[in-house]
Amino acid sequence: MVSKRSKSMIGGIAFAAVLSVTVIGIATLISPAVAENHRHSSVTGFFGLDDDGLPIVDRHGIMLVFDGSIAPETVSVNTFEVSLNDGSFAEVIETRVDGAYVFMRLEDELASDATPIVAIAEGEEIEDLAGNSTNKRKLGFVQIKDGIAPRLTVTLSGGSGTGTGDEGPDRLTNGSIDVHLVSDEPLQGAPRIVVVCAGLRWVEMDGSRKIEREIDDFMANRHGPHPRAPGEPTETNYTCGYDADGDGEDDPFELTQDYGQFRPVANWRSTWQNPQGEATRLRDGKLIVVVYARDRSEYERFGETVSNWSTATAGFGLDTSFDGDPSAEGVRVHPPDGSVVREKRPFVLLEFPEETNVDLASAEFDGENVLDAFEVVDGNKFVYWPLSMNQGEHDVEVDVVDAAGNEISFDFEFETTQRGDFVLPLVAGWNAVSVPADPIDPKIENVFTDPAIETVISWDRYGLYTPWAVSLRNADIWGSLEGFGAVSEIRAGRGYIVRATKFTEQPIALRRDVVTLPKGGCQDYGAWDLVGVYDEDGDQTENHYGEMLRGNDGAEVTAREYLGYYTRAFTWDPIGNQYEKLNPSDAMTIGEGVWVYGGGLAMCP
Repeated sequence: MVSKRSKSMIGGIAFAAVLSVTVIGIATLISPAVAENHRHSSVTGFFGLDDDGLPIVDRHGIMLVFDGSIAPETVSVNTFEVSLNDGSFAEVIETRVDGAYVFMRLEDELASDATPIVAIAEGEEIEDLAGNSTNKRKLGFVQIKDGIAPRLTVTLSGGSGTGTGDEGPDRLTNGSIDVHLVSDEPLQGAPRIVVVCAGLRWVEMDGSRKIEREIDDFMANRHGPHPRAPGEPTETNYTCGYDADGDGEDDPFELTQDYGQFRPVANWRSTWQNPQGEATRLRDGKLIVVVYARDRSEYERFGETVSNWSTATAGFGLDTSFDGDPSAEGVRVHPPDGSVVREKRPFVLLEFPEETNVDLASAEFDGENVLDAFEVVDGNKFVYWPLSMNQGEHDVEVDVVDAAGNEISFDFEFETTQRGDFVLPLVAGWNAVSVPADPIDPKIENVFTDPAIETVISWDRYGLYTPWAVSLRNADIWGSLEGFGAVSEIRAGRGYIVRATKFTEQPIALRRDVVTLPKGGCQDYGAWDLVGVYDEDGDQTENHYGEMLRGNDGAEVTAREYLGYYTRAFTWDPIGNQYEKLNPSDAMTIGEGVWVYGGGLAMCP
């Protein structure tokens, strides 16, 4: 038995002398569904036939074509020897016979430009259906043509993206982008480069039937064996979903084709610039780069001389304008432009749409550079809270750049006036109270500043160690009670039990329209909770203690609307020193603390 290494050496010498030998009488399997002319070369890149009698693409495959049907039982993995371009032998791991087609699957994938030589192994014979046999001496050596399309790889760079995440310079631009193509084998001519919209559409006619085509069909039309440059018919009318004239019909779109510029070792480059013609210009949105090219081989396929074409794609975004126009409320600012704010120190908020990432390029508050003082909150939200602010008019000037490099500049103004505090009246003894909005400074020592207030208690049934939290004043220092949690901050939506040594009024500076308390976290109780009365629209957060809570429509908010379908609820009467039942039809009162059992709170934090 000849070793594989010896066979490789002997075969390599023998095959080197055979530059091109044709199979005696090569033709193809007759299949009326394929073509009237059934001639086909023996080629690489196919294994088996599909239901239409067409060869199935397989980079491990070789297809031999004989002039008559072959007896399947005479073909096995040992029947043929396959010598590769480097002189080594490939291992055949599977064979298949379909009429005059004999397929071999190799263990290893073939190179895109492989043209192996095939011979019948020594001592092996194959027969046709009539019993005629052939062997190595009779058949000779067959050089298989290249039927494998090149592998193309496209990468993009040079866009105007910020370089972060999926919106970097290889995925986003507001103008041009560089296209880089690499092929794993030499190409015939320069590759074609077309940039189209992701929503590309056109209609083809099959007799009287209309067939709608899209981007996947566009790429498929440029892949595989073609006798000439592939594509759609010249009269094809494309659309991209654009309707610039607003007539309800998609505007026509014309393809613009560029060619890659050659670089050494099968590298090609091109720079895409958006065409300026009305029908050729691409609009903002997702675009697809489609590159297609053919290798240098040719072979006969059903009576036509064809070449192997291949496609490669890459996607990027085109963004030529800033998303969101401040004058059209595309960007939310706080305080609103031209508003009057009754807060000593309102925060400044810039909230941009979420379609693209943005960065602040510059920011000035009353002429002072405050760019570094802005904090990023939840992606496209920027917040600045001045340490101090004089009453009067204030101006904010901002320059913003989006991920594609588009810039906008805008400014807005607001006026601050003295805001009235929320005043909490307390009786001597125990009080059940709440605040309708978060204090500007929620720390307990900065909320309950009156020395007559000596004890503050809260209840949280989800407390870490105990549901009770107790804070006691010792001179001007607030401390906790051993065995209990501490009340460190005062928040809207919670109720508090407060003990005062005398009748007093505690002013509390509250925020307005700053944070909307989350709904949830207090559904399906089945237990007691101590909650506060929170004013969701922020218009009852000054000297409104004791008023009935009103909704956005001005109507009084009932206990049923606020607390949901509860079982029992009580408020505390500090004068009468007793609990009073809160009926579902009773209105909620600003400043009260409410004990509630069961149900789900409709407006709780």
